[in-house]
Amino acid sequence: MKLLEKYILTEFIKLLIIAVLSFILLFIMVDLFENIDNLMKFKVPLGSSILFFIYKVPFIIGQISPVAVLVAALISLGILSKHGEITAMKAGGIRLLKALLPLLGAGLVISALVILMNEYVTPSALKKIDNFRQQWFGVQGGSFGKEGIWVRTGGGIFNIRQIDIKRNQLYGLTLYVMEKPFTVKERIYSRNVAWQDGRWVAASATIWKFSLNGEADRTEADNLEIKNFINPEDLPNVENLQKNMSIGELKNYINTLEEDGYDSSRYRIELYGKFSFPLVNFIMILVGIPFALKTGRYSGIASGVGLSIIIAFSYWIIFAVTRSLGQSALIPPIISAAFPDVLFFAIGALMFGYVRE
Repeated sequence: MKLLEKYILTEFIKLLIIAVLSFILLFIMVDLFENIDNLMKFKVPLGSSILFFIYKVPFIIGQISPVAVLVAALISLGILSKHGEITAMKAGGIRLLKALLPLLGAGLVISALVILMNEYVTPSALKKIDNFRQQWFGVQGGSFGKEGIWVRTGGGIFNIRQIDIKRNQLYGLTLYVMEKPFTVKERIYSRNVAWQDGRWVAASATIWKFSLNGEADRTEADNLEIKNFINPEDLPNVENLQKNMSIGELKNYINTLEEDGYDSSRYRIELYGKFSFPLVNFIMILVGIPFALKTGRYSGIASGVGLSIIIAFSYWIIFAVTRSLGQSALIPPIISAAFPDVLFFAIGALMFGYVRE
């Protein structure tokens, strides 16, 4: 790598580190104000409180990295343009796009690192956050695995294949009623359970009752009330457990859902998003370089930050719309996850063609 390319890449990395640290600090401060009441109410020790916020750092990095990358690219190139260094490169016969290739390479490396972090670091950290909330805040939790969501309450152990938060419905619910010492007394299964008149009601259910000598008595029931399960307002805390899953775990869960005849569209969007969203780091550099070069000497920190907000906000609007359409089954999951990336990649590639070297 030539000295000039190293210089451009070094300036970009310096600003990237500053941007990432600034965003992390901002997010933690906002989260601190949101949780300070609970931390004081439940008298959480200082050490545990600090760990609670540290565990959030990998997730925060995964979320803010595209904006941080865009800010770093726009400001670093903007400063070079403002100081006349871009003009000097052109006057010296240096191919501008070739000199900026290391930035695109850095974007690909950052995308790969975020994918690896989301696969091996973030899920473990999020699980520790959930354990912290259960231990100190008394938030209802559970676990997410190949067979779906597992939740333990006073009524027994619940297994739910899928949750529809919008409709307050549970799909594929199995309840194991336990008695000491960890013996299954009763098993209730229903394919569809809905929240009606302040209670969970299974339209139809199959009930197995087990005697001490091992005999099983099976009965069918309609409009059966499922007691001692969590209220609808606690469902997001449980449903979000799927974010703690790695790519392999999420893929296995999707396969199990489809084998049992359940719709897996929303989880496929999450699976594809584990690849498509980190790639935004590369795409934001691809889009940011032409914007920074086009503004020329008028570029700077203020204009770079302002332009980053506009571009990032535009991406988030399209991302939210396509994700909503995908979750509503109006478009296929792969299109829902990939369309924003494809669109902004096309915009960046088109703008590159107009860059004057």
